[in-house]
Amino acid sequence: MDERGQYQDESHTVTAHENYFDMKYYLVGSASGGEIEIQSGEHKFPFTCSLPNHLPSSFESDFGHVRYIVKATLDRPWKFDQDVKSPFTIISPLDLNQEPRAAEPVQAEMSKTFCCLCCGSPPLTVNFSLPVRGYVPGQSMPIKINVENQSSIVVNTIKLVLSKVVTFRATTPHSDSRTEEIVVTEVSKGPVEGGGSADYEQRLDIPALPPSNLANCGIIDLEYNLKVEACVEGWYHRNLSDNTLIFVGTVPLAVYHTPSAPPATDMDGDYPTKPPEAGFVIPSANNAVPPLPESQLYPNLPPPSFEESVYGARNLRERGESEYVYGLTNRFAPKYPVYNFAQ
Repeated sequence: MDERGQYQDESHTVTAHENYFDMKYYLVGSASGGEIEIQSGEHKFPFTCSLPNHLPSSFESDFGHVRYIVKATLDRPWKFDQDVKSPFTIISPLDLNQEPRAAEPVQAEMSKTFCCLCCGSPPLTVNFSLPVRGYVPGQSMPIKINVENQSSIVVNTIKLVLSKVVTFRATTPHSDSRTEEIVVTEVSKGPVEGGGSADYEQRLDIPALPPSNLANCGIIDLEYNLKVEACVEGWYHRNLSDNTLIFVGTVPLAVYHTPSAPPATDMDGDYPTKPPEAGFVIPSANNAVPPLPESQLYPNLPPPSFEESVYGARNLRERGESEYVYGLTNRFAPKYPVYNFAQ
C-alpha cells in the first residue's frame, strides 16, 4: 500500500516512493514452508486486518498516485504462482469545521487600466465574493460577480474556473518538483461592453473529488483554486484575473447553508412557512458549533453516497507485472463521499 510518482522532463526522469504499510498473512500453511494439499472445490478463508492510522487518501493522477491493494498469492510447487489483486479506497477525513480558513467569506476586487497611445483608460473593475471557502462534493459553490467596465475595451467573457493543483516532489536521482493544474469545472459569462456593467450569480457544482491537502503524504500536495478571469478583446491587452484558495472536505461546514432558489408559492400564492434548506445545522443556543464528543458529532448530517472520481478509472497494472495476474482486467477509480442535501 504505497504512493508512487514519476514524471519526465526534457532531459531526465525523476521518481519518488513512499510505503505506508505492508502486511502479510498466511491463510493456509505458514512461513516455515511445507506442502499442504487443498482438495478441489470452493474454499473460503475469512480474514481481517487493522489498517494504520493517518493514511493518506486514495489518489490517482497521470504523474503519481496513492493506491491500496490486497494481493492474494497461491504458492504452487513446481508451477507458476497464481496471484489475484483487488484495489480498495481509503479516505482520510477532512472535517471543514476543524479547518478555520474553510468558514472564511471571500471578498475580492481586481482592477486595471488599459493604455491607449499616451493615456490610460478609466478602470475595468471586477468584484467577486463567496460565502465560505470550504465545500464538500455534492454542494454548489455560489459566486457573485460584479463588473464595472468604465474603459472602452470590450470584456468578451468572465471565466470562472475551479482547478485542482497538484505538486509532485521527486527524490531520485535528485530532488525536483513539478506542478500540474487540472480544470475541475468551468463556466463563462459575458460579454460586457465598454462603458457597461453587469452582475452575475453563478454556482459551480463540486463533483466527486479527493479531499484537499492529501494529508500524511510526503511527496504529493493537493489544493483547489478558484480563478476569476476577465478576458478582454484584443491580443495586445492582458486579461484581468485573480485566484483564491478553496477547500474540498469530507464533512461539510455545520453552520453553512447552500443558497437555494426562492421557495415556490402554494396554490394561494403564499410562501411556505419554512423554505427548503440545503445544508445542515447542529442545534445550539447561539447557532454555533458546540463542543460535542466524537461519538455524537453532527447527528443531523445526512450520510453521503460514494461515487467514483470524476477523473475516471485507470489501469492498475504495474511496470513489469505479469499479464496473468487476476483482478487487473478492469480499471479502477477511487470513490469519494458525495452529499445529497435536500433542495
